Amino acid sequence: MIRPRILLVGGRPLVAEMLSENLRHDDRYELEWVQYCDDALALLQGQQIDLVLVLSLHVLWRRWPRGHSPARHVDLANAFLFLMQLHAFHNPPPVILISASPRAEAENEALAHDAFAFIPNRLTWPSLTGSWYLRLRAEEACRRSNTLQAGDRP
Repeated sequence: MIRPRILLVGGRPLVAEMLSENLRHDDRYELEWVQYCDDALALLQGQQIDLVLVLSLHVLWRRWPRGHSPARHVDLANAFLFLMQLHAFHNPPPVILISASPRAEAENEALAHDAFAFIPNRLTWPSLTGSWYLRLRAEEACRRSNTLQAGDRP
């Protein structure tokens, strides 16, 4: 059986490790973690990924995409820039954005930039790693990804 592939992007390494362990628990998913958005974009160009979990609004970039710079876009959250860069991909995988941001409009912004889901994590990271909600959204997103790969449109 082919397992869905999930790419975790950004966040603290310990958090990514805890989340990976939880999602690997029943051997349902193949997981990979990268620290930087541009590394994630490069990986997405060369490999089939079924779901992307972005672990922070402030995920890091090694190099800013052409036409963008932190000096010109101080208020632009890095995760939203990552979502905008995915627009250039043919059938990009669904993205779930997880954030503890106190910004009330963060969820609306994420969804406006085509995030599949936004999970506001105002609890502790350990409680999120065992979250049934995260697992449910991951399952739903992977099903959507497989449907899109088969040529169907939502």
